[in-house]
Amino acid sequence: MSDRLRRAWHAGPNGLPSLPLAGILTVTAAFSLYSIVPIVEAVFTGYYAFDWENFVEAAARLGQGDLYEIEYPYAFRWSPVAAWILGVVTLLPLWVWQILHVAVLPLLRSWWLVAACLVTYPLWFDIQTGNIMIFVAVAGFWAIRENRVATALFLGLTVLVPRPLMLPLAAWILWYRPTWRMPFILFLAAHTTLVVVMGYGPEWISALLTVETEFASDFNFGPSQFIGLAWLPIGIGLAAWLTWRNRLGLASLAISPYWLPYYFLVLLLERYSGTQAARTASEDR
Repeated sequence: MSDRLRRAWHAGPNGLPSLPLAGILTVTAAFSLYSIVPIVEAVFTGYYAFDWENFVEAAARLGQGDLYEIEYPYAFRWSPVAAWILGVVTLLPLWVWQILHVAVLPLLRSWWLVAACLVTYPLWFDIQTGNIMIFVAVAGFWAIRENRVATALFLGLTVLVPRPLMLPLAAWILWYRPTWRMPFILFLAAHTTLVVVMGYGPEWISALLTVETEFASDFNFGPSQFIGLAWLPIGIGLAAWLTWRNRLGLASLAISPYWLPYYFLVLLLERYSGTQAARTASEDR
């Protein structure tokens, strides 16, 4: 591989995407063209925002003993502390929450990344359902660039909203930035104490381990749709290798047991994964 091609593979010229990310964005955009219009129409004409309604329901159930009684369409698996926070967040009108999904895009500091998000399915699926993946992705994007607020937010969300796809970047931060280890341990201890005091420990753990419905979901675009649990050891091994190679966006997707549409937003981490992450890791050694 020539030096020019090698550089383009890891970081595109003049701030453009690297070759792998450019390919991923092209395929995603092509796949998304037929599906964006009905989603946008649904957003502006009224619809059932699946995740947002779950947030509202979870906040209402908090303290009633049935927070983790999962039965479609209700499926809340986040921390009970997160449910309490959502009681505040869901005081906002849904349309304000949706606008915030778009309002954070300029933080990506790249016109082509913003454009890619606006014309692809994952962002609009996140907006339609009222989830938080764009906020997780943007926080991770800046955490790689050593922004302290973004790093604290990402690590906090890793505890409050424990998704496997957040583990590669969280582990990378704690490995290469030891100053974050003690704050993370203290936050984890405080959070665990709150969960125990609230009386939701066993129920929450049980809910986290109950994910069979997601494997068979029509919205699972990952390998587990076809090979089920067999993907887990493959994904974990692949994620470990990708994390070692500082490909944090790809690692985040690989380790996820299933790939819901908005999970693909973690590929935004690939903007600085190979270059910025490698530089940061080298400086911290």
